[in-house]
Amino acid sequence: MEKEVQEYLDRVHDSDFAMLSEVDRICKKHGIQYFLHGGTFLGAVRHQDFIPWDDDVDILFLRKDYEKFLEVFESEADKRFKLLRFEKYPQFFDFITKIADQDLTYEGTSFGAEDFYENRYSHPTLDLFVFDIEAGHHKWQLTRMKFLYALAMGHRPYIDYSKFDGAMKTVAKVLAGIGRVIPFKVIARQYIKLQTLGGLAEVHGEKKTLFISNEQPDPRYWGLDFGPEHLIDGPDTGIIRGKEFPIPKLHDKWLTKTYGNFMALPPEDKRVPMHVNIIK
Repeated sequence: MEKEVQEYLDRVHDSDFAMLSEVDRICKKHGIQYFLHGGTFLGAVRHQDFIPWDDDVDILFLRKDYEKFLEVFESEADKRFKLLRFEKYPQFFDFITKIADQDLTYEGTSFGAEDFYENRYSHPTLDLFVFDIEAGHHKWQLTRMKFLYALAMGHRPYIDYSKFDGAMKTVAKVLAGIGRVIPFKVIARQYIKLQTLGGLAEVHGEKKTLFISNEQPDPRYWGLDFGPEHLIDGPDTGIIRGKEFPIPKLHDKWLTKTYGNFMALPPEDKRVPMHVNIIK
């Protein structure tokens, strides 16, 4: 890895660790359960640290803990960490609430359009994913959520239609065009209703299937679900920078379902930051 890139990642990982440690402190103070998720979870198991080329943090809450965390975060957290609730803004980035470390600012990101988003995402971020209970007719629930995602894309500065094939490209253009005339906050409210369609019951003692309800419609993650056995009776622990953080139980099973052979490193040309290009 080039020296300049490594120096950048070192600074980003310092920021990531500061955000994660602050979240951990607040959650412990208020009895809120969370779990490492995504690349952060994988890093804690495979590297016992952040993945060397990763540049953000992912965590996961059950819905009730997510709502409690939103209630207390802004009054508790260091003011350098800004809470970005997706439903509070007129532009669409994704359906993920984030925390941004305002002490570090990027000159450019991989997605561009910093001005469009008023530079909210020009910082290292920690993503808050949510576990909800699947509703009956879950495939129909997911279809409606994907429909709303397509409408929401009308509130992006531009759309990469090369990701769509054949008729789906036309459908995406039509739905984004319709979505453009619907205020994003209206779309966001409907999306949240669909996330919670399965109810807010406790997981303990119930055979409920959980799904991560605010993932992007990526083939690897969209619709991915898990049984409650991963979360019941408290978490296991993973290590980042010598500090223990909570991870789901049966982590081998979870990570295999998500990544396949999760202990294998990706090809060298894929070991690059996903979100940011240059730092100042």
